[in-house]
Amino acid sequence: MRIERFFESDDGAVTVDWVVLTAGLAALGLATMAVVSGGVGDLSDETSAELASVEPSSMYDWVSDTALVNSGWGDLGIFSSIQSAAGAESYAASVLAANGGDYQAAYDQLYQQALDMTYANGESVDDFGAFEAMAAAAGVSLDTAGDMTYAEMHAAYTANGSL
Repeated sequence: MRIERFFESDDGAVTVDWVVLTAGLAALGLATMAVVSGGVGDLSDETSAELASVEPSSMYDWVSDTALVNSGWGDLGIFSSIQSAAGAESYAASVLAANGGDYQAAYDQLYQQALDMTYANGESVDDFGAFEAMAAAAGVSLDTAGDMTYAEMHAAYTANGSL
């Protein structure tokens, strides 16, 4: 009678189910970690190497409150202390897109923004420089009608703080 009752009893079955489910989840977590850890480690090493190669004092002139980092589209420094070269490039691309891909309309808009200093601290000049480089890289000829180039704007803003 005792053996029959033992085989018919299901007490403890839920505990066994939870043990199996928990072990499965732990194994899934370990498998995920094994797959992801290699890529994360490589990215971490690359990031560490890049950060170690940068000298912070070479990026910003704290005395004159100006950035020293070159734009990547020339040897001229970025003016804006709140926008990177990538930010200027992104903004220039968004202006081009807003103008339906019309390079001339985007040029005219960004040129006027630079003249009006729509964005402070030379940011408008940075945006114009990014666009000028984007147009050149795309092989687009623009009707500049004797307008200042980015290099000329940069020199004027550096000398006068305005255009």
